[in-house]
Amino acid sequence: MHRGQFIDTLAEGDRVLEYYRVARKSVRQTRRGDLYLDLTLADRTGMIAARLFGDRDGVHDRVTSYAAQFKPGDVIRVDGRVDRFQGKLQLLIDRLRVSENGEVDGALFEKSSDRPFEEMERELAEKIEAIENRYLKKLVESVFGSGEIKERFLVAPAATRIHHAYRHGLLEHTLSMIAGAEALHPLYPELDLDLLRAAILFHDVGKTAELGEKAGDDYTVEGTLEGHIYIGARWVDEAAGKIDGFPGELRLQLIHLILSHHGEREYGAPVVPATREAVFLHQLDNLDAKLANVRQTIAADRNSQSPFTDPAASGPIYRRYYKGASSGSKDHGGA
Repeated sequence: MHRGQFIDTLAEGDRVLEYYRVARKSVRQTRRGDLYLDLTLADRTGMIAARLFGDRDGVHDRVTSYAAQFKPGDVIRVDGRVDRFQGKLQLLIDRLRVSENGEVDGALFEKSSDRPFEEMERELAEKIEAIENRYLKKLVESVFGSGEIKERFLVAPAATRIHHAYRHGLLEHTLSMIAGAEALHPLYPELDLDLLRAAILFHDVGKTAELGEKAGDDYTVEGTLEGHIYIGARWVDEAAGKIDGFPGELRLQLIHLILSHHGEREYGAPVVPATREAVFLHQLDNLDAKLANVRQTIAADRNSQSPFTDPAASGPIYRRYYKGASSGSKDHGGA
């Protein structure tokens, strides 16, 4: 039975006997050559590094025996304690076992968007309906109308860690960007809003194949070898090719928007933005992702003694965010 020892409540020195989902798993070696099990464990509140070491005499049977019992995605029951290593909490496991089907509620192990799913699903349909260009609308409907891509899109995370890294995160990120484009369009009326709507819907669609089933899972083989930008551009290009009379110039510009949305080659963009809409899309995507990173990093912070977050908590961005004055500081606001 789940004891309520969620990851965001763990503190150094805690004794833990709880269930967690295995997000990542590998067998590694210490400097002495001893094997150990290196895990990333997850629940709906966050993730934590975990390690299970072999016997001190160097016998590896304990590690290999445990490693053979489960795979990433499985839920395991761990018995161990919380330690701190290089400033970060980790779980040192003494024993573990794989949970049985139905032993614990799966909802305990995956965070979801704070926005109600039904509300976002309705909004997605409304945004697609708002597209006036008949070729773009037909293209969007062919991809998002039904089938595996749509089913995966509705539940997929937008990333493994950096932003919207939770169930329905990709949908939330996409809708946020469309709302931003519609709000800003009156300031930049020269932009093709229909083209932007379609490009926003498609810009990360390849992540449905690139990322694992749940937030924090490893990248898929296809995603590692090809990446979501190429996957998404290929899908859209193939779908456009099946629509009679789809304008070549429109097809070219849409594919360019997908290929260039990361902005720079050093960040994975095969080409850099070369149209007005491409420049706008990249900046909007970056804005929504970065602000989501700030929001989720501050929300997850548990160190009340510092007005700044731990830079490692922001993932690869590695940035300290100001939370405001700590509880012990003077209030500098107006009376």
